[in-house]
Amino acid sequence: MAPRLREQPDRSQRGFGPDLLEALAACVELINTGRPGAADGIRTVADVQSFGRRYAFHGRAAGAGDIARLRAHRDGLAAVVAACDRADEDAAIAMLNALLRKTGAVPQIVAHDGRGPHIHVSRPATPLADRMAAHFAMALAEMVVMGESGRLRSCASPSCQAVFVDLSRNRSRRFCDSRTCGNRLHVAAYRARRSAAGQGSARSA
Repeated sequence: MAPRLREQPDRSQRGFGPDLLEALAACVELINTGRPGAADGIRTVADVQSFGRRYAFHGRAAGAGDIARLRAHRDGLAAVVAACDRADEDAAIAMLNALLRKTGAVPQIVAHDGRGPHIHVSRPATPLADRMAAHFAMALAEMVVMGESGRLRSCASPSCQAVFVDLSRNRSRRFCDSRTCGNRLHVAAYRARRSAAGQGSARSA
């Protein structure tokens, strides 16, 4: 079953199906568990299992090896987003292909739990970390193929470094959250301008 969002995605962005939006949201959440300066969100087997359960990944349960494995995949996914953010599509494609090979992705059509035919990227017996990473890599690959890789971005706030998917109609979003990071940066810029203006007045006096 495809991952589920705890919050409904923005349906105003036509052209992106719900499965893709949900996979992108889960991918972004995973990447952001490893943001520099924040506590790592993947520290225990329970963390891996909880993440998989939250997004409805079925199959083999998490094991001790999944911790380091998922962290490594998380770094790989973050590198793909960084490449997309700097418009280096060739690098993003190379890294995605490598990640899909590394996770042993084997796309197949399945139907279960009353849901119609849909695609699973991995076999149920594949390690949970690999299944999640392969699913997320396919979502990022779909964005590249659709010509939408420019929507994969890092927050413009120097103190944040979170990643997000820009679903605005004109691709104008710059912050992961305009109410916090956006306002904080605007306030800092305003104070810097006031300080510069004050220093200029002092020199001319």
